Amino acid sequence: MKFRLLVKLGELILKRDIPEDAPRADMYLPIWMLSFAVVLIVVGIAVGIYTIFKFSVVALVVAIVAVVLGIGALLCWKNQNIVILSGDLFEYTTFLGKKTTYRFSEIKGIRKNKDSYTLFVGNGKVHIESCALLSEELAKRINEQLDRIDFNT
Repeated sequence: MKFRLLVKLGELILKRDIPEDAPRADMYLPIWMLSFAVVLIVVGIAVGIYTIFKFSVVALVVAIVAVVLGIGALLCWKNQNIVILSGDLFEYTTFLGKKTTYRFSEIKGIRKNKDSYTLFVGNGKVHIESCALLSEELAKRINEQLDRIDFNT
């Protein structure tokens, strides 16, 4: 694994072991997202320490932005996922940890964004990053439901 040192830092931050390549859900973010989060947090802390010795407003802003983005990336990696529960049900968890259960039969459409996809389900939306890893079963179920939708009406 190419990011092993960064993953070890992530394990220290999260205080738990991180499986190398084991799927954590039917949709989840790859391990490099954790590495990216750790790099942003470390850079933010390093720049923050720099501002203590040589105050710079620009460096302070960079430190704050890097730490906030790093925490956001860490939360996305840790929380954002989809798990197929049974039959027609799946559970979507947002990056903040809010869980919502949906039915595949409630899928109304999909929109391709610049860096992600938005799946319209019932009265809600499911955000899927373009770098996310999807199980074959999840992709099959989503595609089957999208094929049933008549977008011309």
